[in-house]
Amino acid sequence: MDEEAALTAARTAGVATLVIGSALVLAPRRVGPLVGIGDPRTARATGLLDLTLSPGLLVGAPRWPWLAARAAANVATAAVTGRGGWSGRATAASLMALTAVDGRAAKTLYDLRR
Repeated sequence: MDEEAALTAARTAGVATLVIGSALVLAPRRVGPLVGIGDPRTARATGLLDLTLSPGLLVGAPRWPWLAARAAANVATAAVTGRGGWSGRATAASLMALTAVDGRAAKTLYDLRR
């Protein structure tokens, strides 16, 4: 992965995290079960975590710590969603795949830091 691809991954992660986080905060009872989080408080907390990471992923300098934090948050969120039936397991699997992308992009940007 080159620097531009890593930065694109960070921006894409930032937008997705912003959208999903907003949905979980604004409609936790409706959106939470779709991703395997049945408890509205847990859904809202997960959304707040996402919203906390979004600015750094979109415009942070440097971005690698934000990507690393998102990768760690993905693992924690996957542990929660993985207990939520079929949709939760699908969400957990997706999060684990995204963790690999986030981790690789974070490593690329870390290795290129100046």
